[in-house]
Amino acid sequence: MNDRLVLPAGLEFPHTLLDVSIEFDSHIKSGKVAGYKPIPTCFEPLDSYLGGGLVPESLILVGGPPGVGKTVFILQAARNIAAAARDNKTAACVVCFEHGEVYLYHRLLCLESTMSSRLGLTMEDIRRAALTQGIGEPGLETLLTTLTAARDAWSRITQYWERLFLVKGHPAKTTLNVLDTFLTRLQNQFASVVLFVDYLQKVPVVSTGVELTPEKQIRIVTEGLKNLALAHSVPIVGVAAADAEGLKSLRVRFEDLWGGSTVNYEPDVAVMLNPLRHARGKPTAEVLFSIEKNRLGPTGALFQHTLHGEYYAFDPRGSSGDAQETNCV
Repeated sequence: MNDRLVLPAGLEFPHTLLDVSIEFDSHIKSGKVAGYKPIPTCFEPLDSYLGGGLVPESLILVGGPPGVGKTVFILQAARNIAAAARDNKTAACVVCFEHGEVYLYHRLLCLESTMSSRLGLTMEDIRRAALTQGIGEPGLETLLTTLTAARDAWSRITQYWERLFLVKGHPAKTTLNVLDTFLTRLQNQFASVVLFVDYLQKVPVVSTGVELTPEKQIRIVTEGLKNLALAHSVPIVGVAAADAEGLKSLRVRFEDLWGGSTVNYEPDVAVMLNPLRHARGKPTAEVLFSIEKNRLGPTGALFQHTLHGEYYAFDPRGSSGDAQETNCV
């Protein structure tokens, strides 16, 4: 009597190299080439160091001290990806455990206002316009009627607002399985997807009666994000917090990220952001970017971007590397 061999759901028996070769050939012939194309963040020289942008199946961690601009960077990168996808085949999704969707939308208005005008829109401008009485109906219309910069920003947002998704992460419910479901749905609509998670230490892990230490939870989440990147053939960008000892240093390094050896091992790329300071220790508007791990290219690259904090925007052109021609808008 032959026992029937059964694998768990979702798994397959090993494929021969011949099987893989046939599958590869069918992908190329059918035009399924999205998994081979890097997706530019439109930050230079970062994209050049990554081989053209974010590579499918890769996990990219973004770390640094609080307030340095990590959320600003990932939201701007997500915006850049969505805005550049004129063919409607690429989408970006930001899952943020720190801020709600409407607040992130406010930040995008401020960011977009700097793209078309030197007179940028600030969060205080938005609050003041929202509280203005007697000018039309309360809401977005009031803001657009009151501020020219807001109208220009909104006009630019409408060009990509169906390709950029915002999610407020739930501290108990937005698990790895939920992120898996998000990716499945988005890939039913778009050929290429980039998932941003801000931040990975807050992704909840379902525990069946076993108490998890913070380090074990972070290990499970980091490994899980890498597995999702592989399973869906997408890039995943995760913001990572530094541990207490790392925050005491003048410069937060990759090894200072909270979570220990797993956080150091799993990601394909680690980009650290640190404020540049004057000789007396006072921060400047410049932020130092350092690539401290890179399986996709050179490691150890240093470059800096100017942060326009009141507009929640970086100047996407870094101070090192030659200017590159891109299709970014």
